[in-house]
Amino acid sequence: MPLTKVSHKFQVVIPKDIRELLGISKGDVLQVYEKDDEIVMKKTENKTRLSLKDLKGLGKEIWKDIDVEDYIKKERESW
Repeated sequence: MPLTKVSHKFQVVIPKDIRELLGISKGDVLQVYEKDDEIVMKKTENKTRLSLKDLKGLGKEIWKDIDVEDYIKKERESW
């Protein structure tokens, strides 16, 4: 199993044999996430930097003190 080292900028190099095996090339976007205490990198066709997983929970503090059902009911009544 190939090893790689984390640089002072927290960058890692994906070993050549793995890049070739998975068809990873310059400019490809990888999803990076944690699963069972392991770092997982997954090739994606998505060329943007954000995925839906990145957006999960974004803005949740806005709803902290709001009853969502009551809010929706009031909004519908205003129509």
